[in-house]
Amino acid sequence: METLLALRALAADRVEITILAPEAKFTNRPMSVDEPFKPKRVRGLKLADVAKEFGAAWQRGTLDRVDHERRVAVTGEGDELPYDQLVLAVGARPEWEWDAKSYCDGHNGEANRLLLHQLREGRISRVAYVKPPGPSWPLPLYDLALKTAADCVAHGRAGVELTLVTPEEEPLAVFGHAVSDAVRRLLENGGIALHTSSYGVMSQEGRLDMSPGDRSIGIDRVVTEPQLTGPIVRGIPFDIDRFVRTDPHGRVPGMEGVFAAGDATTFPVKHGGLAAEQADAVAEVIAASAGADVDPQPFHPVLRGVLLTGGPARYLRADLGGGAGDDSMISAQALWWPPNKIAARYLAPYLSRQTGAAGDVHLPADADAIHVEVDLGELLDRQPAGWAH
Repeated sequence: METLLALRALAADRVEITILAPEAKFTNRPMSVDEPFKPKRVRGLKLADVAKEFGAAWQRGTLDRVDHERRVAVTGEGDELPYDQLVLAVGARPEWEWDAKSYCDGHNGEANRLLLHQLREGRISRVAYVKPPGPSWPLPLYDLALKTAADCVAHGRAGVELTLVTPEEEPLAVFGHAVSDAVRRLLENGGIALHTSSYGVMSQEGRLDMSPGDRSIGIDRVVTEPQLTGPIVRGIPFDIDRFVRTDPHGRVPGMEGVFAAGDATTFPVKHGGLAAEQADAVAEVIAASAGADVDPQPFHPVLRGVLLTGGPARYLRADLGGGAGDDSMISAQALWWPPNKIAARYLAPYLSRQTGAAGDVHLPADADAIHVEVDLGELLDRQPAGWAH
């Protein structure tokens, strides 16, 4: 989606775009964590309609292999899609450590809804939120733990024991020390026990062992995430964990005209906003090759995350591209706009326009508004098709 919008904004009609996707709809998956707490289900956007709006062809299907010598992508159904430039945005492959799985991209919304209902009724009282080892994105576990704690307070459920177990040295350590310290306080204030540098291991019914050390806690339910491994696309080289190597502009080495962005790449942090930043770097190279007046910039990872707390959201930011010092930042005020969980240059404004709201929060009242100076020149030059001034 980000690549599509970026290409139309940067290259206009210089390129013909075809989208191959197994899903019929695009859903804002990071916001699926909020679904158990709201009566309204996430509907999503029909990809066929989005493709039509931006002048792209759309085909539903999966990518089976790439025949780069012939410059064709072959679908699982055997269809051949010719290409001059190929962008792989196929995501990572989830692998569950336990059969008792819960939150995963909104696919387990009903399981989480049932868990919440059982907590409210007092049928269960002990829930552990466990991050598995290896690549994954831990923020949804923190979202769920904090929102569940707030929900229990709102429904008068005393005596609930919520625990968060993570192999991270500090909570949400990827964001840096300032964020970790603030998140630790949020968990403590919410009555959520935190175990860092720990791995949760199911030992027997109703018990969760933690290693290293001889520790065990009683549990009624476990909420966890899948470990992520790279997808296998025949014809595309990958590393030992099946992730695809790319250069700073998203090019796949040794395959001219082939790019990759998002969780399928070897970049260790798996996050929708970073995937969009990678997609922007790819789109700039393709637009420039098509004759657009664009100076392609390399991927510079700036991590932006929205932590849902059951109260005011917290906005987290960290520059992962190197530099002096720890620029870790956390705020109750939006640090970017629109303040979506997917902080994407083109996709975030588009999603806000489609939903009729500026992200997941409302503008403050005039009396409390925050003055922000913005250089509109670059924004207007880069605006996606369909934006209004």
